Amino acid sequence: MRITRIYTDGGQSRFEEIEVAFALDAGHGVRTPLLPAAALGLHESDEPFETDFHPAPRRQFVFNAAGVTEIECGDGARRRFGPGDVFFAEDTTGQGHVARALETPRRSIVVPVPDGFDLGALRAAAG
Repeated sequence: MRITRIYTDGGQSRFEEIEVAFALDAGHGVRTPLLPAAALGLHESDEPFETDFHPAPRRQFVFNAAGVTEIECGDGARRRFGPGDVFFAEDTTGQGHVARALETPRRSIVVPVPDGFDLGALRAAAG
């Protein structure tokens, strides 16, 4: 599984792909250890939209359930996220990113993470 990280570098948002390390046998596949989370939000939009550049409101996972969203970073790079895609928004400072709902209805699940959450702990070892 891959998670796209959106982070700030030099005042601009950028993308990084993180391959998840699955370390535990789940009996019918593999899984990560449980991750800390205290909240969950559901978002829905039936109309296409485009935001101005904005930083993420908090460090959070976004699980795309339906529709297609395009994120544009400050460096001009763009990525599209469809059903089943996951990104981790942590560009909470600087210019931020643009979000566009390209295909609707757009539905997503947002899971904020607590202070001190280490996304790097999910990384697969480079081989």
